[in-house]
Amino acid sequence: MPEGDEMQLQEALANIGPISVAVDARYLSLYDRGIFTRANCSSEELDHGVLVVGYGTEEVRGKNLDYWIVKNSWGKDWGENGYFRLARNKKNMCGIASAASYPIVPKEMIMSLMD
Repeated sequence: MPEGDEMQLQEALANIGPISVAVDARYLSLYDRGIFTRANCSSEELDHGVLVVGYGTEEVRGKNLDYWIVKNSWGKDWGENGYFRLARNKKNMCGIASAASYPIVPKEMIMSLMD
């Protein structure tokens, strides 16, 4: 998937399922709830792997704000039951679409497992 392309990430998520990504997590320890929108979160200094599992839109102060739903690995006591929402379509916030990946399993392998 093209680096930094949030629309491609959204399309892959809708068609394939959860997508593994790397993000700049320097400020995530401060996250409690809501939509994370830190402006100085880098799209290049990626240091933490997470799983994008969904996306949505929420009205915040009279404006619609798009977000990603992201599963973290820091336990259910962190964030929103172990998840966080990260601003979507905000110039690749925290590098969410800079290093996205998903497995491609050959059809033959799938068929052999079903035998």
